[in-house]
Amino acid sequence: MANGKPNYPSQGEISRLYNLCDSGDFIGAENFCRKLLANFPAAPEVSKILGVALGAQGKTQDALNIFSETIRSNPDYPDVYLNFGLLLNSLGRREEAIENFRKAAELDPEWGDAQNNLGVMLQNQDRHEEALPHLEKAIKLSPENPASYFNYANSLKVLGENQEALKNYNQAVKLHPSFPVAFNNRGNLLESMGKIEDAKRSFSRAIELDRNYARAYSNRGIAERKLGNHSNALRDFSKALELEPWQPDNPNQDSNFQFRMYINLGDIYLYLKEFNRALEAYDRAQEIEPDNQDILGFKSNAVAGLGKLEEGLQLRQQSYGMVSFDRTKGVSIIRG
Repeated sequence: MANGKPNYPSQGEISRLYNLCDSGDFIGAENFCRKLLANFPAAPEVSKILGVALGAQGKTQDALNIFSETIRSNPDYPDVYLNFGLLLNSLGRREEAIENFRKAAELDPEWGDAQNNLGVMLQNQDRHEEALPHLEKAIKLSPENPASYFNYANSLKVLGENQEALKNYNQAVKLHPSFPVAFNNRGNLLESMGKIEDAKRSFSRAIELDRNYARAYSNRGIAERKLGNHSNALRDFSKALELEPWQPDNPNQDSNFQFRMYINLGDIYLYLKEFNRALEAYDRAQEIEPDNQDILGFKSNAVAGLGKLEEGLQLRQQSYGMVSFDRTKGVSIIRG
C-alpha cells in the first residue's frame, strides 16, 4: 500500500490506479502506471498494478517481466507474488504458481487471500490433505468470506469428511445466499449421502440463481430419476443438453458431459417405452464416443423394444460378448 513517503505516489494516485483497473480500463491503468513509475521508479505497488494491467491486455510476456523485476527489487513484498501466481496459473504453470502463492503466504501469514489461493491451487492438483490447513486458516483469517468455506468444503468432500463438508457448504450459502456453485456442490454432497430430496432442493436453488447452469440441471435430473420422477428427469437432461450442446469441432469441450446426458436421455426414454427416441439418444452418444462398446448394449434394449429381437441380441453379443466354455481353457467371453 502507499506508504506516504515523499518518493512514493500519493494515496489518491494509487486509488486512481485501482479504480482504472476495477472499471476495466487497463490501457488507462498501464499509461498512468508508466507515468507514475517515471517519477517513482521504486514504488512496488505501482509496478505490481502495471503487471496486472499488462496481463489483462494479453501482454503476457511484458507482465511476466514486470512481476519478475518487481520481485527482484522488492523480494519481501507479498502482493506481487500473489498476482504473479495468478498469472502463472492462467498460463498453466501450476507448480510455479503454487510456489508464488506459498511465498506470499510466508511473507504475510495473516493474509487470507494468499492462504485461500494456495489451498485452491493444491486442491486443483488433488493434493487435498495438503490444501486443508491453508483453507482452514483462510477461514480463520477471513471468517466472512463465503469462498473460503466453499473451497474448504470441496476438499473435505473429496476426503470423505461429509458432515464437516456439509457444515461448510451451509455456511458458504448462509453468507452468500446467491452462490449457485455452492448450492450445486452442496447438492452433490447431499446426493452422495443418500439425501436425495434435500439434494434436489439444493440443485433447484442453484438453477433459480443461474438459469443457464447446465450442470445443475444435469444433477437435478439424476436426483429426479432416483426419486422416480422420470418426466422431470427428462426435462432436466434435455435442458442441460440445450444449454451445453455437443460441438464436435470444439476441442475444449467436455464431451463426456454430453455423452452422459445422451445416455441418461436414452435410459429415460427406454423406461417410458419410447424406443425410437431412446435409440436416437444412444446414437448421439455413439457419435461422441464411437469406440465405446457399452453403447451397443444400451441400444440392444431399445432395438428389442421395437420388436427386432434378433438384431437386439446381435448388438448385445457385440457389446458384452458370448460366454464360451472349454474344458481345457475354462470360461471366457468372446466379443462379436
